[in-house]
Amino acid sequence: MPVIPALAATSTVTGGLQNAPGINLTIQSLFGIVAGLACWSTRFITIVMVVMIVWYGFQMMAAQSNATKFTEARKGLGYAVVGMIVVLGAYTIIATVGNAISSAGTGPSTTSWLDYTPLNCSSTGTAATCNNGVCSNGVGPCQTSAQCQ
Repeated sequence: MPVIPALAATSTVTGGLQNAPGINLTIQSLFGIVAGLACWSTRFITIVMVVMIVWYGFQMMAAQSNATKFTEARKGLGYAVVGMIVVLGAYTIIATVGNAISSAGTGPSTTSWLDYTPLNCSSTGTAATCNNGVCSNGVGPCQTSAQCQ
């Protein structure tokens, strides 16, 4: 007799998923996870891209009169700049959509499109606050800052 099906048959959750073990994941907390990943990856990739731009710029200067090396370095520099534009564009899309989602369902909207960028990447290690009914850490709607912890 297999052990896994026997264990699965004996472990049932009564009352649906409300009593299931785990965390209560809301769309705002999911946005907090996505925003954290976007902030981390944007910082990391930006550092890598700046290093690549400096490296290919150095290769262009070091090529001197060698047309082949200069062309390769210019091509690599172009790829690095395009990569930087793609990363920053993806960050802007995530910030705009994510901030719109995080403020959804918090009542009548009095915000403009300017309020949707940028992401608050400095919230690591700081206390979350309640601003206009929305937690700064993306946990969800709130009335006081204590509800955002």
